[in-house]
Amino acid sequence: MATQTLTFLLTDIEGSTVLLQRLGEAYAQVLADHHQLIRAGLAAHGGEEIDTQGDAFLAVFTSPSACAAAAIEMQRAFLSHPWPAGQAVRVRMGIHSGEAAETAAGLVGLGLHRAARIAAVAHGGQIVVSAATAALLRDSLPDGASLKDLGLHRLKDLGRPEQLFQLEAEGLPTAFPPLRSPDNPKLLNNLPAQVSSFIGRDAELAEVHRLVSTFRLVTLTGAGGVGKSRLGLQAAAGLLDGSADGVWFSDLAPLQDPALVVVTVAGVLGIHENRGVPLADTIVEAIGRRSLLVLLDNCEHVIGACAKLADALLRNCPNVRLLATSREPLGIDGEHVHRVPSMTTPADGDDVDAIGKSEAVRLFADRAAQHGVQLAWEELTAPVIGRICRRLDGIPLAIELAAARLAVMPVTELDARLDQRFAILTGGSRVGLPRQQTLLAMVDWSWELLNGAERQVLARLSVFAGGFGLAAAEAVAAGPDVLATEVLGHVGALVDKSLVQFDDTPAGPGRYRLLETVRQYAAGQLDALGPAAGAAHRDYYLALAEAAAPQLVAADQVAWLDRLDAELGNLRAAIAFSLTQADPEPGLRLAASLGGFWQARGHAAEGADALRAFLDAPAAQASTLPRAWALVAAARLLETTDGYVIAGDYCEEALAIARAVGDENLAAEALYERAWVLLRQGQPRAAPPLIEESLGLARRLGEPHLTGRLLIARSYAAYIAGSPADAARDAAEALRLFRQAGDRLQAGLTLGNLGFIELSAGDLDAARRHLAEALDIARALDNRDGLAYGTFNLGLAEYLTGSADAAGALFAESLALAWRIGMKRQTGYSLIGLAMAGHGGAGPGWSARLHGAADQALADLGETIEPLEGRLAGRDRQRLRAAMGAEAFEAEYAAGRTAGLAVVADEALQGSRAGRAAQPAGALVSEPDAARSPEP
Repeated sequence: MATQTLTFLLTDIEGSTVLLQRLGEAYAQVLADHHQLIRAGLAAHGGEEIDTQGDAFLAVFTSPSACAAAAIEMQRAFLSHPWPAGQAVRVRMGIHSGEAAETAAGLVGLGLHRAARIAAVAHGGQIVVSAATAALLRDSLPDGASLKDLGLHRLKDLGRPEQLFQLEAEGLPTAFPPLRSPDNPKLLNNLPAQVSSFIGRDAELAEVHRLVSTFRLVTLTGAGGVGKSRLGLQAAAGLLDGSADGVWFSDLAPLQDPALVVVTVAGVLGIHENRGVPLADTIVEAIGRRSLLVLLDNCEHVIGACAKLADALLRNCPNVRLLATSREPLGIDGEHVHRVPSMTTPADGDDVDAIGKSEAVRLFADRAAQHGVQLAWEELTAPVIGRICRRLDGIPLAIELAAARLAVMPVTELDARLDQRFAILTGGSRVGLPRQQTLLAMVDWSWELLNGAERQVLARLSVFAGGFGLAAAEAVAAGPDVLATEVLGHVGALVDKSLVQFDDTPAGPGRYRLLETVRQYAAGQLDALGPAAGAAHRDYYLALAEAAAPQLVAADQVAWLDRLDAELGNLRAAIAFSLTQADPEPGLRLAASLGGFWQARGHAAEGADALRAFLDAPAAQASTLPRAWALVAAARLLETTDGYVIAGDYCEEALAIARAVGDENLAAEALYERAWVLLRQGQPRAAPPLIEESLGLARRLGEPHLTGRLLIARSYAAYIAGSPADAARDAAEALRLFRQAGDRLQAGLTLGNLGFIELSAGDLDAARRHLAEALDIARALDNRDGLAYGTFNLGLAEYLTGSADAAGALFAESLALAWRIGMKRQTGYSLIGLAMAGHGGAGPGWSARLHGAADQALADLGETIEPLEGRLAGRDRQRLRAAMGAEAFEAEYAAGRTAGLAVVADEALQGSRAGRAAQPAGALVSEPDAARSPEP
């Protein structure tokens, strides 16, 4: 990282919120003019704009003198500019010089933060300069400029004092109120100095300032270690302006006796006790009509005494404002509760730049540097750092404790050990409170503040994986000592105490969740309650899955698919729990009910693995109906993931059970799945009798949906047999049935069938329309299987009509999705498509390798390649052999067959992402033919 000394300029408009409220829509013009004047000043003096957020600008200069000249010119421009409605726009500026390094996360250095803190203590129209910049400017001040010493001031991060100067020049005002710094003797306060920097939280600070100006009591609540106290102190420092009777900090954390609350507050305010008069009354009388802000910090363990004092102050002292921090609200009239969120964390998959900019990662890097560890920002390390911060829920205390551990272990080992976070995240400040020295102590403190029922509910809620709704909480958290009707009250109390998070979403009902740190702790307490919570959780999600199954083929299928998607973590947890139980039936029913969801949303491989785990268990070998339905569901998923042999065996066993118990519905489903397996294995003559038998059962049972699926199977068999008219007729009838039932999922797949039939008949335009509509439906439903098939089939249509680039892009999309969700068969076909289109490769040798890998993959699966793809692939291989020479072609083709599907698929995906254009793959085939069918 190249480090250089730069001069930083931070500017923003003083009172921008008030100005916006006053001007309304005209403020947009103010902001535009402000931006233009700032940028003109930067351009005239060689400044570089680094960041802009609203009305705030951050710029850097290589010359301190140029920075000073630019600031003076900007302030003169602001004074002379004709602003709308005659409003004065006053901009405050801070200047500081220091080192910064250019990293993948952007420009990094404490100098940037210092400039921001200096600007924060300034007033509109004022230019405040640090001692470091003043020293550099001594002999290079712009003409007519001078520096006025403003003395030592602690900045808004409450750290070490800073010598500050005011940059003055002709035409600029020189008289300003005292700087807004805690050390200014004209600003009454007792705010303590802080030894570490304050990172991020700009939005929260602005919001707290707004709330304190609007409400007389603002309580900052949040989970332990989330940074309530530090945010409260930072906000209080920002409210110092010299216009009132000061800002006073009262630390209640060390108190054991609630009676000491009033004693502590009185001591902070310098109020002495009058004999015979309650001290709270004395405080009220002494404050009277004085204007001051009192910060009551760490109220949760003396909450009753804090609430009583706060209520007395609000009722009797009209000009007092209270800012409280607590793990739960005070619960009195006039209180406005602001929940302090965790720090922002990067999303999984974010790039290095985005990871480095998140608040949690910035804090992690800053605290690591304090321990002498400079983090490496590279493609491999940055995602690990982001994952650590994400797994720690963005909780500042946890992040600081984790950063300290980097002195003895690398980030990769820290990440690997976070499942034992309570053992390794220790070693906080020795002078801090015991509950702030380890992660375990922090959560222990919150646990001790709960009553018995709240502890039981929290422990039982730990079985949820991800979020959960109120109905789920009532079903799972109720127990011997807690009625279901009481759960809401206890969950509300846990939300108030910041141990359960409530996420209110405009799109649907709110959901609750536990931070992972709290969940792990509560799960450790669950052992004393036995397995009932796990069973209740499993039973709730079993009921949900069984209610959803018939709706996944009806008009509300999208809503139900989305609902199951939202509960995927809990469904997985319920399955994992079921696998540990002696009774296999609930697990078999749960896994089988999810078959349609797993297939539609691209989890077929996961679902097949879960079903096989249940079916292979010794306790599940009895020939029961739950086992038979699980066999059918597993067979369907295995067809998607290309496990034809096992799927066939499962169908045979399910059919035997169905016939033994006389269940015609089950028999029809098993026959249907067996027919598809035979079609995939290249046995088209064996499949039709099974289809007809099953179709007869479905019609006799009055099952229109199963009838439609069987018509699709018969349509595909007719297509394979060379009877496109019969295939089209059955597909059209199936489409009618699915649309009548409101099943858009199957309707989309059927449209895909019609599309490939029309390709076979030579109607390319109609084929493209139907295939495009099928793909649109798959995208709308987020049907990942349908997307993988649909993009390939539409790509094939584009290829047959001569659009190589469009075809290649669709083949690449199909490959990416198929490979990600474990569809090996579709991966092979997508590689054939990419080879023919020459998309993303470097020449004919690349196409030859793809052919080899695809052929090997399909051979390994026992797949009989379908007619169209077989003919087109054969012609393309002949063309490549002629272009390259037989020997060169065979060498590349053999290399593809031996390299392995994973290697070649990754190579193809990387080539497609990079957009490397292949050499022309030769004349495209223009004859009409058939595309491949989607899955059932």
